[in-house]
Amino acid sequence: MQGIENKVLVLKLNSLWQPVGMATVWKSVVDLAAGINSVALDIDYALDDDGNPNFEHPMHITPCTWDEWITLPVREWDFALHSPSITIRVPTVLVAKNFKDMPIRRFGGQPSFYQIWTRDRGVDQYTGQPLKEHEASVDHVVPVSRGGDNSWTNKVLAAKVLNYRKGNRLNSEVGLRLIRVPEAPRPIPVSATLRDIKHPDWTPFIHKRK
Repeated sequence: MQGIENKVLVLKLNSLWQPVGMATVWKSVVDLAAGINSVALDIDYALDDDGNPNFEHPMHITPCTWDEWITLPVREWDFALHSPSITIRVPTVLVAKNFKDMPIRRFGGQPSFYQIWTRDRGVDQYTGQPLKEHEASVDHVVPVSRGGDNSWTNKVLAAKVLNYRKGNRLNSEVGLRLIRVPEAPRPIPVSATLRDIKHPDWTPFIHKRK
């Protein structure tokens, strides 16, 4: 598979087997081969009658060093890396053996549309009405042209139609009132931000998004 080495397919766990980040295949292979405090997890699955793995219920999870990893067979469902002398299974979950901390995600700077969408749960912050993504926009509570900034506390989700009508006016000038004061999200563990499963091997370690 062309370019597999540059894909973010590797889940990084701390020594307590809690998810703390993601990495590209190439960075993970380099770390594993160098023996930099990392082991890869060989995750084995039961097969159904047609030989397909049951990714929801792994049978065995075995930590492997680089020397052990390169001896593993490449199964039908695995990605592989090829060189003139060797073909190896792509690692998908790495454990940092001596790192037990949980990094904290702090929210600052200028939030994106999707960050505001997530914080405001897809709800218009003036009317309280749920919005579809294509109906939504980000409103500056105090327009930039009136001295407003691009921070979390000055951005809210609003319907495109309402935002257009408001223009560059203040809420008090158009009779709008927020249903809640916009704030930056509180710091949270990085593990809470990892919800998208990019490979079936991640399933045992990540709570699926509801």
